[in-house]
Amino acid sequence: MKTIPKHILHSALVFFMLTGFSSFAQRAPHIFLNTDSIKLIDQDILNDKYGKISSLLVFKGSKLVHEKYFGFSQISTLHPISSVTKSITSIAVGICLDSGLIKSIDVPIHTYFPEYQSIFNADKAKEQITLRHLLGQTAGFNWDEWTIHYSYAGNPLVELSQNPDSWIPIVLSLPMDSTPGTKYTYNSACSDLIKEIVCRSTGMDFVDFIDEQIFKKLDIQHYHWDIYPGNGNPAWGGLSLTTRDMAKIGVLMLNKGQWRNRRVVSEEWVNLSTSKLVEANDIAYGLHWWVTPSDNPSHLFYAAGYGDQYIIVDTNKEVVIAINAKNFSDHKWDDDYKHLIKRILNAYAL
Repeated sequence: MKTIPKHILHSALVFFMLTGFSSFAQRAPHIFLNTDSIKLIDQDILNDKYGKISSLLVFKGSKLVHEKYFGFSQISTLHPISSVTKSITSIAVGICLDSGLIKSIDVPIHTYFPEYQSIFNADKAKEQITLRHLLGQTAGFNWDEWTIHYSYAGNPLVELSQNPDSWIPIVLSLPMDSTPGTKYTYNSACSDLIKEIVCRSTGMDFVDFIDEQIFKKLDIQHYHWDIYPGNGNPAWGGLSLTTRDMAKIGVLMLNKGQWRNRRVVSEEWVNLSTSKLVEANDIAYGLHWWVTPSDNPSHLFYAAGYGDQYIIVDTNKEVVIAINAKNFSDHKWDDDYKHLIKRILNAYAL
């Protein structure tokens, strides 16, 4: 079993404590705010107690109860959200399933890549890989993007991102180290296989599909998506959003795929993608969403990205929290996100 990076472990430990949020369209509960506590939290963030936090949004009930920007960040600032992008990719797959463009996530992926059949023929285990395996990080490829930090050369994702050749045959040609569906290995490269399946199923450019089917429906108008020569926009990261627009993704998922009474993705997909598929140490994983372990009394799921970007959703207690930060180094800060989130929640009470 691979060692989970501290920026992910911190997020998992945080999420056992979250409380109350509903959609923008629902009633707003009476909220008691301890303003002194919030002022102290803001001051500690300004003093880099939790690293280089750019923005923090907290929703409770239908109300935005706290919104704060730090440094040169502001409401309109586009923040790189790193692997939070993966969870948006998951929503795109759900939309394809809802519309029948993708028939099942259990169809072997080799049916989508007939021109690379020789790769699958060379290793019959690869013929077992399905879209479900790609989404759940259980494809079975030999891959390790966590031992070498993303800031350093030699990280396989960094190396892949600099390769102008098509990533699809490169990823498909990776050696296997386990039978598909049996072992959890976090593999960002698999997200681009998912992207290609979405593109081939819809006949659309990936970003155009996301924009039409998700962003426009959530009134997300301004964003940036990195482009890599020869491979376009990645599905594993590269997207920048405002923190308010990040929070909209959490609200959509909290409301079972609806945004202001308009269906964006099915409730069935929301439930499936945020249910535990596999466990790795103290963290569970769904279909490109992180999920709290099965013994946790609250159902918590979240999107997490390198640099400490988070969309946190507690469906039992109705909470959505969005955090953007710039913790892109391996420096250890004074306190972790468990401590920060606990303080935030203690400052608010119904």
